[in-house]
Amino acid sequence: MSTEFSDLIMQRIQDPFSARVLYKAVATKLNKPRVLGVLGGNDFPSERLKMWAETADQIFAADGGANLLRMVGITPLLTLGDLDSIEPESAASQLELIHIADQDSSDCDKLLAYVSGRGIEAITLICVEGDLVDHLLGSLFSATKSDLEIRLALRRGTGHILRGPVQTEYSIPKGSRLSLLPISDCSEVSLEGTEWQLDQAEMSTTGLSSLSNKATGRVKVSMSTGTAVLIASHPDLETPHWE
Repeated sequence: MSTEFSDLIMQRIQDPFSARVLYKAVATKLNKPRVLGVLGGNDFPSERLKMWAETADQIFAADGGANLLRMVGITPLLTLGDLDSIEPESAASQLELIHIADQDSSDCDKLLAYVSGRGIEAITLICVEGDLVDHLLGSLFSATKSDLEIRLALRRGTGHILRGPVQTEYSIPKGSRLSLLPISDCSEVSLEGTEWQLDQAEMSTTGLSSLSNKATGRVKVSMSTGTAVLIASHPDLETPHWE
């Protein structure tokens, strides 16, 4: 990072506890704002990113995610990370920049920890996939470590991070492809509303998983222990699926 660029970043960094950023007044259903966290995966369609951003109540970017937002004319409430990917033009336009040099955590880790520390309970991560498998897996691991309720906005649908004990259900269009994949050892896993159901099953990364299943009705998932991700395709990709 050049000295000139470093000086620019330092000039743009504001108080990370700014009330203007942290407590934007939003009237939302169940008092849960639509919070969007933008990562740096650059293969998410720009127009769809813009639609997600325009329907969000609060937007946070992790480092290079600010570049993707600038390309669609959106400025997040703040951008944070080690700031090794943000472009000078993006850095100059930010409302808030927070430089966190810690190399033992990813920018996704930093973003989720910051948002959780501000009392936010749920976030949708977007631009997760990209073209680097290690970054994709790293972001997925970051999401499973966080205490936030996390949804993933994916190129072909949505994902949900599940942590046991959990019992939940989702409105997934009939016929949609879905997968329930364990990220750790999972016990007493049940899956209903699908073509191939599970009943108190044991799942693990080296054992059972549910890949390329199909929704037949309202999908219900329960799990006693462990962490998993539910990924579902959507026929309507033009509409942000916040619920």
